[in-house]
Amino acid sequence: MDASSGPIRVLVADDDEDQRFLLEQILRRSDKTRHLVTPVPDGSSALQALREEVFDVALLDLSMPGLDGLEVMGAISGDPARPQVIFVSGYGTVATATEAMKLGAFDFMEKPVDPRRLQTLVWKAARARVLFSRSERLEEVARRDAGEVRIVTQDPGMQEVLQLAARVAPSEVAVLVVGESGTGKELVARELHRLSGREEEPLVALNCAAVSEALAESELFGHEKGAFTGATGRKIGLVELADGGTLFLDEIGELDPGLQAKFLRSLESKTFRRVGGLKELPANFRLVSATHQPLHERVDEGSFRQDLFYRINAMVLELPPLRRRRGDIALLTRHFLEMSRPGEADGLVVEDRAMEALKAYDWPGNVRELRNVIERAALLCSDGVIGVDDLGSGLGAGPGESEAEVRSSEDGDVRLPSLNLGELEERAVQAALQRTGWHQGDAAELLGISPRTLHRKIKGYGLRRPD
Repeated sequence: MDASSGPIRVLVADDDEDQRFLLEQILRRSDKTRHLVTPVPDGSSALQALREEVFDVALLDLSMPGLDGLEVMGAISGDPARPQVIFVSGYGTVATATEAMKLGAFDFMEKPVDPRRLQTLVWKAARARVLFSRSERLEEVARRDAGEVRIVTQDPGMQEVLQLAARVAPSEVAVLVVGESGTGKELVARELHRLSGREEEPLVALNCAAVSEALAESELFGHEKGAFTGATGRKIGLVELADGGTLFLDEIGELDPGLQAKFLRSLESKTFRRVGGLKELPANFRLVSATHQPLHERVDEGSFRQDLFYRINAMVLELPPLRRRRGDIALLTRHFLEMSRPGEADGLVVEDRAMEALKAYDWPGNVRELRNVIERAALLCSDGVIGVDDLGSGLGAGPGESEAEVRSSEDGDVRLPSLNLGELEERAVQAALQRTGWHQGDAAELLGISPRTLHRKIKGYGLRRPD
């Protein structure tokens, strides 16, 4: 940290007014680093300031009325935005200094302080806070991350999308990735992050369709202890984890309207508050969103904010469904075989008829569905040969059509349906419901949408469960 990275925010807590003034002047007179100093007269005032503002360093007197320095530090020990603490005391002993260091204090100084040492310690403590905070966030993200998955394609349309993503990635512009469920929207988000200037910082993701409305705000912004029933401790939210990196909101169209307003405020102000908190924390992240829905229709019907829509779609990347990139099916099949049977994939053979069936199927669940089918077939096949029967019953059979009709026409050519987008979506919903025996939870998972969204689509298309 240096002068170019902004001022160091310092809290000075001491019940001696002359001492507070002295420490403030020493820091303000530094010729290397600018300091923003907030002086307070006691421990209670220090704790209140720490709960309402963000500081890089706190200079705490060990002996203060009300709460002493050690008690103040203990109260903020679980706060991920806590400052580095330097204790200052005129009654220092080795035992007291040892106790302070055990609690996690950065250092300990005795009065009268040496001006140059104070300036140096404050600079080092501020730099350490940045490094420790980043390390904690990376560890938390690593616990949540499902691992790296690469994009496999030879399709010209998909490659064009990836080339555009590579050009957009180094900028700070918000990106909206549009595509049907299972087309690889999160993989594109990971590629945008990898190619950005933020690749050394965290990428954190939230599927807005997979979290309840009651928990969504806490997931995004975190919460303070006691903020609501069950909040037994402080929680770091995804916005905080993404500081300096990338925040990926999948199925952003499912974000609760009330939360949309709060998230828009965070985007515009670049700050946020934890649920139940008072402190405005910085929100420095690059936003990548994704949706399988026509968001402009959600805007027209009033379920998605127009101002938020304009903020998130500065650049739109549209992913083609798997039925429009059938040339990738054989490549993806081999890739998923290698993933499901590492070291054994070379011994697996896909029969020609099975591969024809894979290429002829419309894949309403797209690449995600193909992966599920291949992983299942790799487990069920005998003698290392994957046949049509190993792919699952009804593969390729759309509503009212036989399996053979979908796979090929009489002259052997693959027959592709000519449908508009609405018809394709209705057909995908029908196919998912049929494959799962009308189990709406399983069908929603297959389609990559929430059960609530699936229920809305079933009503919209007037679909009825067969007798």
